[in-house]
Amino acid sequence: MARNSNPVFTSATFQQQLKAGAAANAFETPSAQSLQDMYAAPNPARMTMNDVLNRVLLMGAVVLVGGLAGWFAVNSMVANGRDINVLWGLASGAGIAALVIGLVNQFKREASPVLSLLYSVLEGFLLGTVSGVLDVVYPGIALQAVLGTGIVFAVTVFAFRSGRFRTTPKSRRVVTIAGFAFVGFLLVNGLLGFFTGHALDTYSGWIGLALGIVGVGMGAFFLVSDFEDIQRAVHSGAPKSFAWRCGFGLVLSIVWIYVEMLRLIAALRSLAD
Repeated sequence: MARNSNPVFTSATFQQQLKAGAAANAFETPSAQSLQDMYAAPNPARMTMNDVLNRVLLMGAVVLVGGLAGWFAVNSMVANGRDINVLWGLASGAGIAALVIGLVNQFKREASPVLSLLYSVLEGFLLGTVSGVLDVVYPGIALQAVLGTGIVFAVTVFAFRSGRFRTTPKSRRVVTIAGFAFVGFLLVNGLLGFFTGHALDTYSGWIGLALGIVGVGMGAFFLVSDFEDIQRAVHSGAPKSFAWRCGFGLVLSIVWIYVEMLRLIAALRSLAD
């Protein structure tokens, strides 16, 4: 199987479970009667697209709950004239915890529903806080980012279903390397800002615009590679419990696009001011 840009799908666990599912489906050519019986009988043990969609919707709802908590906390503190540094520290801690939980969940044999939901609420709190802070500077940016993310998702789904957007092993390797470089740059820049107070502003100006365009483009690519691997997992007969891993990977890609959409819009509005 081609390597996926989304790290959830590059793990050895994902590859092993796909092979196990394919092996479980290897059988001699069945008779017409056995085929009829096979499709007539329910098979709850195997993952379906609906199983993945249900997990994505549940995780998305939890992200929204966490996001609203961060959003209202920011607005409450700003309205009361309170320093939001403490809240920003909590949000940063939530982001670090979400990163650790995400890595643990990624390398587990099977993605944990509890860890997936815990990641969702922590990541949601971080996103809500960041969105609230940016909305103070650029009113309406959060709604614009949500709409932008929805448009990118819809266009990507359409392009995938039409067959116009497909990945190749080479393109996946290139985007994977670019993704690690992208995240590495942001981490190093963030650490420089924390320890020295001197870092590039990646949410404004031409630097923010360039990063936002590249980030949204990579996010769309991640979505397509996710769709391909989820489709492959369904066809290979992956177990129903595997839907949590697939849903987790898809939520990661959607969160990526939302963050980069925030960056892109903030940069455009800073240039327009």
